[in-house]
Amino acid sequence: MEPIQHFLEYLEAGPREAAGVFNPWRDHDERDRAPRRGMPRLRRENMAAYLEARSRSARVLLLGEAPSHRGCRFSGIAFCSETELVHKSPLVAKRDLALTSVNADEKPQRERSAFVIWDEIERAGAAHQVVLWNAFPWHPHGVEGVATNRKPKPREVEDGHEAMRRLLACFSYKLSIFAVGRVAQAALERWGGIECAGCLRHPAQGGEAKFREQFRTGVVTRL
Repeated sequence: MEPIQHFLEYLEAGPREAAGVFNPWRDHDERDRAPRRGMPRLRRENMAAYLEARSRSARVLLLGEAPSHRGCRFSGIAFCSETELVHKSPLVAKRDLALTSVNADEKPQRERSAFVIWDEIERAGAAHQVVLWNAFPWHPHGVEGVATNRKPKPREVEDGHEAMRRLLACFSYKLSIFAVGRVAQAALERWGGIECAGCLRHPAQGGEAKFREQFRTGVVTRL
C-alpha cells in the first residue's frame, strides 16, 4: 500500500476515543455543503494532494496542537483554512483543492493561526519545503458543540503518535521537526524516538510576533 493511502486510512478510522472529537476525514454535519456525505472524501483528497506536492521536497515539519473548527476541519489540511485554499492555492498543492463548508462560495472559512503561518511560509519562499501537522490530528471540541475548540487530552495525543509515524513515511527525506506550542513539545517528549529541532511559540493567544521571529531565525535556516 502506498504510504499516503496508508496514512489517510488511519486518519479516516479516527482516534480510539471519539467522544468530543470531530473527524474531518470521516464525519460531516450541517456545516458542510451538499452533498454532505461526500465532503470527508474531498478533504481526504485535499490532504493527499498536499502531501504529494511535498513528498520529494519537504525539509521541515511544524507540529502544532490540534485542528481548529475553522481550519483543518474544513480543508482537511493542518494549519490551513479555506481562505488559504482560495488565495494561496499554488502554495498549498499543485492542483485546485475542494472547499467543503456550506457557505464557502460567499465566505470561505478563515483561521488566524493558519494565516500567520502561511504568510511566513510564503515570505520564505518555502511552500513545498514545509509540512504542517498536529500532535492530535482530529478536531477536539467542547461540550458546547462542534464549533468550539479544546485542548486535546494526553491520552488522545497518544493516538497521534501512530499518525505521525505514518505521516513521516510519506517523505523521501528525514524532516527537521519543530514543536509549535507546549502541547506539541510535550507530545514529542512522550512519544520518544523523534528528534525535536526546536520549539516555537504558538501564534494564537498573543503569540504571533514571537512565532514570526522564531520562524525566521530558527526554521528558515533548516530550509
